[in-house]
Amino acid sequence: MKKVFFALGLLPLLAACANTAQGKLHQAVYDVDSAYHVLANPMPDVMAGKVPGVALTDAQKDIAKRASQTLFNEISSLETSIEAGSSITQTAVSALQTDFASFETCWAGLKTGTTPDSCATIGGSK
Repeated sequence: MKKVFFALGLLPLLAACANTAQGKLHQAVYDVDSAYHVLANPMPDVMAGKVPGVALTDAQKDIAKRASQTLFNEISSLETSIEAGSSITQTAVSALQTDFASFETCWAGLKTGTTPDSCATIGGSK
């Protein structure tokens, strides 16, 4: 029971860490990472043709894979920096957020049969 109260007592200290500029940037990266995994979760089923009403061409599958990999690499790079204790910049986090928005638009378009310009923006080509 003492351990529970001790752990609860540490929560304000942990929350204080996220109040620093770096803490907020770290949290933004983790938020994008979580959103990416939610968005990308159905990709294997879509690619395999298991989602009714969604049929991607081979070219669209290639675009989706490249765009997804580009975003994943960007997230991984920032998370590696965070884990190494290196500072990350607002510019890098803003670029990540912009690329996530492009990926989200690209993926949504591909699933409806179009190939939005945002696919090229994130590295998926068009």
